[in-house]
Amino acid sequence: MIADSSTAAELPTDYFALLRALQRRAGAVRQPASGAFELTDRCNLSCQMCYIRHPANNAARRQKELSASEWLALAQDAVDNGMVFLLLTGGEVFVRPDFFEIYSPLTRMGLILTLFTNGTLVTDRIAERLAEAPPGLTQITIYGATAATYEAVTGVPGSYARCCAGIEALLKQRIPFDLRTTITQQNFGELEAMRQMAHNWGLPFSGAWMLMQRRDGNPSNVDNCRLSAQDCVSLEAADRASADEWIETASRDLSARSDSNFNCQAGRSIFVVNSFGQMNLCVNLSKPAARPLNIGFRAAWEALQRFVDEAPPPAPGCLACDAQKFCPRCPAWSSVETGTLTEPVPYLCNIACMRKERYQGIVT
Repeated sequence: MIADSSTAAELPTDYFALLRALQRRAGAVRQPASGAFELTDRCNLSCQMCYIRHPANNAARRQKELSASEWLALAQDAVDNGMVFLLLTGGEVFVRPDFFEIYSPLTRMGLILTLFTNGTLVTDRIAERLAEAPPGLTQITIYGATAATYEAVTGVPGSYARCCAGIEALLKQRIPFDLRTTITQQNFGELEAMRQMAHNWGLPFSGAWMLMQRRDGNPSNVDNCRLSAQDCVSLEAADRASADEWIETASRDLSARSDSNFNCQAGRSIFVVNSFGQMNLCVNLSKPAARPLNIGFRAAWEALQRFVDEAPPPAPGCLACDAQKFCPRCPAWSSVETGTLTEPVPYLCNIACMRKERYQGIVT
């Protein structure tokens, strides 16, 4: 039980703030409350900055993906062990022709479901099927406010029009969803135009810009897509909520801070299962690769907990850094960018130093 009625009044009402609060409570008792099922790592788009994608027609990867029945067996085992929230993500989930063989039974398990999609494969029929039992939240990622920019990012002609059509199909069925964007150098100039698009549709909008290298080690163009550290911090400062959060961080005395390497809820209340059935700590860290369908969900979850509890501390330079509390480095970032769980990531070091310079002066 994540929370009882005596504490419910203390919980936030914003969905993501509520989710984080409940994850923290679950983490205190090591309840695997929040899972993500990566149904496929294939995608019909070819975004140059993506950390995961493989072509939608990659037959070898398709053959390795869990079947619908395997996903459902895994979900039931996870529910029996305390899973409450479930994210369905990819790749692009709708490249799987059996998506609704997975989705429809999940809607009857009492889960709070979230769905991530690029929207380009959402047809009127798919929207109608979703409307029969809508997810608690759907998020569609857009990559530009014009076809030229959108398709420069996705690499697929016609994808902008298909995305807009998918959005319209969901709106017609009154399915609740948000728009988000991955901000890159290529679409940065259309950020406000994308925000206006969302406003015109009456949809919430958010952006993310912390781009990571590919987790599988394949070549990536992320260095040519990432915003500069200065642009990242300027974007944060322009968002009132984000700026207030960093001002609060700047005011905290972290002299008694923990040397733990994992400061999130991964392995405490959060887990992810990739398309091949490996349970990992997050979508960006392909470890410890436990196999719940082979050893059972409980044993796999215990393997994640051990991995977190036994992880080495951050590198000494990170622990001694006076910008540490402004740094988003985590073991996943270190693993993908340095091949270790502990070493600093220069890109993030620059962001942390710029945050310190901007926000530390406000509170001193």
